[in-house]
Amino acid sequence: MTSPSLPWRFQRLLVEEAAREDDITRRVQSRLPQLPVEIIHETGDLHRRRNHSRADLGQAKRTLLLAHQKGPFWRPCPGTKGYLCCGYQVLQVATGCPMDCSYCILQGYLNFPAITIFTNVYDLLTELQTRLTASPSQIWRLGTGEFADSLALDDLMGLNHELIQFFARQSHAVLEIKSKCTLIEPLLPLGPNPQVIFAWSLNPPRIIRQEEHFTAPLEARLRSAQRAAAAGFRLAFHFDPLIYYPGWENDYRQTVERLFQVVPPEAIAWISLGALRFMPRLKAIIRSRFPASRIAEEEFITALDGKLRYFKSLRIEMYARMRDWIVTQAPEVLVYLCMESPSIWQAVFGFVPAGGELPRLLDRAVEKG
Repeated sequence: MTSPSLPWRFQRLLVEEAAREDDITRRVQSRLPQLPVEIIHETGDLHRRRNHSRADLGQAKRTLLLAHQKGPFWRPCPGTKGYLCCGYQVLQVATGCPMDCSYCILQGYLNFPAITIFTNVYDLLTELQTRLTASPSQIWRLGTGEFADSLALDDLMGLNHELIQFFARQSHAVLEIKSKCTLIEPLLPLGPNPQVIFAWSLNPPRIIRQEEHFTAPLEARLRSAQRAAAAGFRLAFHFDPLIYYPGWENDYRQTVERLFQVVPPEAIAWISLGALRFMPRLKAIIRSRFPASRIAEEEFITALDGKLRYFKSLRIEMYARMRDWIVTQAPEVLVYLCMESPSIWQAVFGFVPAGGELPRLLDRAVEKG
């Protein structure tokens, strides 16, 4: 049973003892009235041996846990030595996702049997205010879309409403709300707000159909972006992962063209590019859970970060073509590579951002808003 506006169904609702009286807990229970509540003392009670069977991960996506975040909500993107990092800051307000992308790295990283929503919002807002007050001259780019989809659970959580209002009062920080779904209508009246960037991950319709299960179609994502821009929010787009297959060029070119047919370029803060990459252990998970998928069957090399990546020549070709297609449509939009090596940057853009220069490029895009 689930809220009528959600396309997925939760079968279990677990509530940590400490979270029983929180506002988000009450809200979720009101949205899922037919699910009996199972009280647990601590989330540690649920930890068990890692199991990546199809049934196990599928069940985790149908189980919702409401709990307190024990550690910090605000965490820097870990980055990787030898690759250029954009300085993104992660707000871990939830973990896991009810959508089911074949390539999702969370399948290999999260060792937990439930999608988790952290309900101690007061602690989150207090931590944010304390950190931002301590560094009033620094630009901060924060986002909630690293360990969860920023919109997928918002009909249950209602957290984005509070975060958007919070960031509206911040002059030196922006919030990126990144998603593959379109549940934005309740948030649009909170615009205009230049401190909030709605972002969508994009891929051609073929990849969305075959690999991004239970996500919104491309056209729906673009139309949602169009509505967000009209409401006074800025936008970002992430072609990440770029996936190689015969005919990829035409499909991605058409996707870029459609993006700029629907969305005004002046509303876009940035566009990122990142080729498919994953830890070796994910290959077996993809084959087991998504036997029809072919994305793990291409040729890969083991890169410096231990991840499987396409050969350098292929990545350069894909990035360069994407850059050309985007710049042809929108010469002023900032395009950057996510977690790529200096040599790839040099080959694609003709320069390598010096130490700290990539974060500054994105910070300037924030200031232009």
